[in-house]
Amino acid sequence: MMKRLYLLLALCCGAGQAAAGLLSWPGYQDEDGAILLQAHGRHVDPYFAMKALLTADELGLSIASAADAWTAWLAPRQESNGSFPRFERQADGVWRRAADADADDSTLAMWISLLNRRYRRQEMPPALQASLARARRALWRLRQARSGVYDYTAGAKLAYLMDNVEVYAALRDDCVNTGASCRRMRQLAAALPKTFWEAKTRRWRVASRDIPPIAFYPEAAAQLFPDMADLPVMPGQASFDAWLRGEGRPWLVQDKAHLDFPWGVLALAALRGGREDAARAWLRQAAPARGTPRWNVLEEAVFQGLTHRLATAAEQEQRQEE
Repeated sequence: MMKRLYLLLALCCGAGQAAAGLLSWPGYQDEDGAILLQAHGRHVDPYFAMKALLTADELGLSIASAADAWTAWLAPRQESNGSFPRFERQADGVWRRAADADADDSTLAMWISLLNRRYRRQEMPPALQASLARARRALWRLRQARSGVYDYTAGAKLAYLMDNVEVYAALRDDCVNTGASCRRMRQLAAALPKTFWEAKTRRWRVASRDIPPIAFYPEAAAQLFPDMADLPVMPGQASFDAWLRGEGRPWLVQDKAHLDFPWGVLALAALRGGREDAARAWLRQAAPARGTPRWNVLEEAVFQGLTHRLATAAEQEQRQEE
């Protein structure tokens, strides 16, 4: 009954296209293919754009059209060193480089994953193959020779757990799709617990050094990332249920005093943990933030993807009952 009601609510609230399996985000993607950080904004952060596409894909939405327009826009803007900066649209409509990537390792990882997942069933165009090769080389240059983890940017000597989990996922995508990066994937899988897992506290450290103050981001959010990437569960690592009962409570109720933004991507952990109810709760609690400054393209992708995923489950249940 609840799932049937959810389906009706999803359709009546303007989520019909998402329920049908189509990623549609007017206001977020320009006609030229650029994907904006916020609806009708003037900033592009490639990390968020690609994380949004990959998340929508994981939740079952068709991203082909949006991804093709995006790669056609971004690939020519890849820098000679392989990286992808952030961009700002000027008053005359021209895009200009605004800043370096916030984190080169995770941004490069998103590009590697996106190209491999988009072209997992068909041949990748030569220009994108060349771009992928540049991104691989740029990422590999960030690897710490001693620890085996990846710095967030060149020369930093600082690695982050969440970034490295995304790098691991990208190397795995590259290994599965092209046969490249397999050895590096295995090396990173072995390096991650050595650098970031704390056996005494049974928690993941969020950084290789200079640990940030305790807060939901990055401390609480980071605990779910390894499991979301299918990395082996460490002895004593908290389950999603345990996380939700403790430090995950602000996420479930969308407590603005503890959250910088809705963190919809963590709903993927809820689904993996068999907690569809928690994913539905996020969708309900976070919906009022849609269209506000706290909502970005990644939250929109999660919102649409969850709408599709839960509506599909409701339809299947209804057919079984008939």
